Order: sequence, then C-alpha cells, then structure tokens
Amino acid sequence: MATIGVGTGSYIRPHRTVRTETFRVDASQTLAVGEAVILSADSNEGNRIKICGADPTTDRAFVGFAAAAITTGASPTASDAIPVWIADENAQFVVHCEDAAAIDNDDISVLYGIVKDSTNNIWRLDRSETSATVFRVVQLIDAHGDVNGRLVAKVIVAERLY
Repeated sequence: MATIGVGTGSYIRPHRTVRTETFRVDASQTLAVGEAVILSADSNEGNRIKICGADPTTDRAFVGFAAAAITTGASPTASDAIPVWIADENAQFVVHCEDAAAIDNDDISVLYGIVKDSTNNIWRLDRSETSATVFRVVQLIDAHGDVNGRLVAKVIVAERLY
C-alpha cells in the first residue's frame, strides 16, 4: 500500500470515449482544467456553464468537466467559451479517490459521487457518497489499498439535453 501524491495537476481527466463540446461560460467564473461544470440557472443563460457546487447531484444540469481554464468578467462576451469533456453515458474518466481514503477492489462496479478538494482545487471520487452518484468505478489504476489512488470511472447520467 502506498500513498499517491496529489496536487493541482491531479484533476479528473478523460480516459476513454469522451466527447468534447464548446460552451460559453457564465459571468464572474474562474474555471480550472478538470472543474466540474453545470448549466447556468441565470435568467436566459441556460446555454452557459458555471462551476458546480462542491457536492453535486446527478441532475440534468451537470454537463461535465472543463477541458481548459478561463476567468470571465462581470459581463462575459461571446469569446468567453471553453471546451468541456461531456459527462455522457459513454464517457470514462481517471479520478483520484477522496483525500486520505484508500481504493479497494470492492469499489469496482460501485456507484459514487464526486467532491471538491479545495486544498488542491481538484475534484475527486467521493466513496462516502452513494446516493447523489456521478460515477460507476470500472477499474483500479493504482493498487488495492493505495491512499488517494486513481480509478477509472464511467459516468452515469440521466438523459441530457445536448
């Protein structure tokens, strides 16, 4: 068993069959690569994305993960757009488990949520979240028992609008 080091570069990243689309970004947003994003709920801005809450649910507003970084002003322009790795039924991502938790062979095929690691500004698989789920674990990348280990997870989603 090892402890896997994580940092700002340990963001959720595509693994297999991940589609990318460009979305306009809502006002006053600072998005890092790998940031979980949802559709904006601002009036008449449903075609824009914004940062997801720190403990998201699997509702139709969840879009995916930012594939580029951006900071927008109070009045975003048409050029305030970034590619997003779409969270659809075919997408698989590499993700670290939540801080100080060890991955387990029993994680395979289990549904888990995601949670924001504000220390490293990354999103992680939340093994304690089994009701507001986002991912189904497909395989372990690191060894059974590794703390902060990496897993391959398939997105589980309701039907999307895009």
